[in-house]
Amino acid sequence: MLRGLVLILVALSLTGCLYRPDLRQGDHISQAELDQLRPSLSKHEVQQIMGTPALTPVFELEEWNYTYAYLDGKHRDKTLEFKTLTLYFKNGKLVSYSSSDWHPANLPKSKTKA
Repeated sequence: MLRGLVLILVALSLTGCLYRPDLRQGDHISQAELDQLRPSLSKHEVQQIMGTPALTPVFELEEWNYTYAYLDGKHRDKTLEFKTLTLYFKNGKLVSYSSSDWHPANLPKSKTKA
């Protein structure tokens, strides 16, 4: 009886010690990658820098969306954080971007859709 009680107490005390990894999904983008972007890069050159976007629009071929979701493993009660970067192309060349989270240093921010 005492042995069972000890095992239950040990098991209950260890439940608070569980490791919960951070959850990351999508396109993680570094500032170094963003700073390599500049107007007039071809889609191939952008893909070499940024990788292929996880979500490629079927009908809007002049727009690429990079989305990243993150959840801190220590604070699972918080909501999932999303970051999105949209790159706009014109005639296959990079012209601008829109994002409230990421800011390429050498690329103009889009006021409207390019």
